[in-house]
Amino acid sequence: MSTPHAELVRRAKAADPDAIAAIYERYAPAIYRYIYYRIGDPEQARDIQSDVFVKMLEGLGVYEDRGWPISAWLYRIAHARTIDAMRRGGRNQQVSLEPWNLLTDGPDEDLELSADRAAVRRAFARLGDSQRQALTLRFVYGLNLDETARQMGRTVGSIKSLQHRACERLARLTRAELGEA
Repeated sequence: MSTPHAELVRRAKAADPDAIAAIYERYAPAIYRYIYYRIGDPEQARDIQSDVFVKMLEGLGVYEDRGWPISAWLYRIAHARTIDAMRRGGRNQQVSLEPWNLLTDGPDEDLELSADRAAVRRAFARLGDSQRQALTLRFVYGLNLDETARQMGRTVGSIKSLQHRACERLARLTRAELGEA
């Protein structure tokens, strides 16, 4: 018996517009967030998001359902397109700090929090791609270990190890950015 996911993919491969629309509606917002988080430019993120789904349409004929959700394939396309865009546009990203807004007691605390956030962002940018991706999936998107492992095409054990190393490295790099020993 086929799963609803497998049936949706089968219909999309048969060029069923309703199935293709369902895949787009289900995954487009998350793909956009993934790209935007890395790029920091809403227009460019929308362009890359569109490119991801064009690539999906072009590749549906050769896509093989191996029991993983189609989202894993979409995230891989998004990752590749995002890296391509970053290489073309350089590494100068502008990321809004709006999601980091916290209640503070005054301007001194605002300034200190702003400096801390900037240090964390600089340190995060220095992590390797897989470490950044693991932390993003786990802590920004709130995926559990199983979901993160599926998205990254790894085992749960390797994700635990990767996450642990990434957190330790992020802490060291942040301390260095803040000038702490």
